[in-house]
Amino acid sequence: MAGAMQADELDGGTGVRPPRLALKTSALYAALYLHYGFFLLIPLYLSSKGATPAEIGLLMAIPLILRLVTVAPIANWAGKHRHVRSGIAISAGAAAILVALLSQADSAAQRFAIVVVFSVVWDQIPVLVDAYASMAVRAAGLDFGRLRVWGSIGVVVSTAAAGWTVTQTGIGSVPILIAALLLLTPAVAMILPGDRRLAANEADARGSWRDLFGDRTLIGAMIAASCIMGSHGVVNSFGAIQWAAGGISTTQIGFLNSVAIASEIVVFTFGGALLGGRDPRILILFAAIAAAIRWAIMATDPSLPVLYVAQGLQGLSSTGPLLAPMMMIARRVPAHLAASAQGLNAVFIGAILAGVTALSGLIWSAGPSIAYAVMIGVSLLALPLLINRSRPVAPEARPGE
Repeated sequence: MAGAMQADELDGGTGVRPPRLALKTSALYAALYLHYGFFLLIPLYLSSKGATPAEIGLLMAIPLILRLVTVAPIANWAGKHRHVRSGIAISAGAAAILVALLSQADSAAQRFAIVVVFSVVWDQIPVLVDAYASMAVRAAGLDFGRLRVWGSIGVVVSTAAAGWTVTQTGIGSVPILIAALLLLTPAVAMILPGDRRLAANEADARGSWRDLFGDRTLIGAMIAASCIMGSHGVVNSFGAIQWAAGGISTTQIGFLNSVAIASEIVVFTFGGALLGGRDPRILILFAAIAAAIRWAIMATDPSLPVLYVAQGLQGLSSTGPLLAPMMMIARRVPAHLAASAQGLNAVFIGAILAGVTALSGLIWSAGPSIAYAVMIGVSLLALPLLINRSRPVAPEARPGE
């Protein structure tokens, strides 16, 4: 059945039928992100099992730490051996089993062991999905933003459903619910065409991940985008605290976060079309400017209406740095190195965001105006990194070629 569906989807050469491939890749993103809203309840679940605040903090930090050392080599191996699609299925299936086992873990040692192994496989999934989407964009000339937006929609649906569902089923059901939702990802992945079919018209896999560093334009754009993402460290950690201290209700804080997510959906949906064939680094440039304006507004302790404007800037400040590197990878990197490039990008983002987040408490203690001034500086570090120009790892792919 799956083989027949794949054959119908690909016809000769690169022969990818864009509408079907776009639909299924969008479904893959939706399936992946549907568990995220429930995953936010893991700290509450751990607390209900008797975990101390220190243990919860350690367990939630493990994925952030391990992704810096595990994502790049595993993604590189999957891309080199044309196992990106199967890697998605295996990683998501293994993650589902491991998070289900968490419901049976009664000691801190058991929880630690499960979370360490879970983190190694779970961290791979979004990177490999992005890599697969990059190959799909390259093969069929798809709009990456309109594929990725379904991930954001999945997060919105999941977040809205999680609270009500857990109220009905009890906090103890959280690991099983996450596991069930994670199984949607391999189910969708296995009806997609395999890596070799997407790259049918490309040369044999040659070169390695080290070749990516020869493309200074791509590397500079990745680090620039990571600086902008890192500048969100303070608002992620202390934004809600700042708003609550200013007398803003939790309901309004929820609305503020909804505006930010809605703006992300708008940019994902229309950003690629508006950019057209232009250099994706334009998105990073606008993102740096939007982030600097946003932090300047936050530094003034703004009124509620102005806060809504600042939150609306998240569409550019957060989505632009995600979208631009993905578009550049699809255009500049051959299919067998797409996963390596995505893994490298994830490491850059993770390292800078983790560093800024770790220092955010110290920065915040100097006062909001100082903290956001520092974040303006971090976001504007992106600008000089956009100057580099070099040839891509492979000739740029044109839609439909």
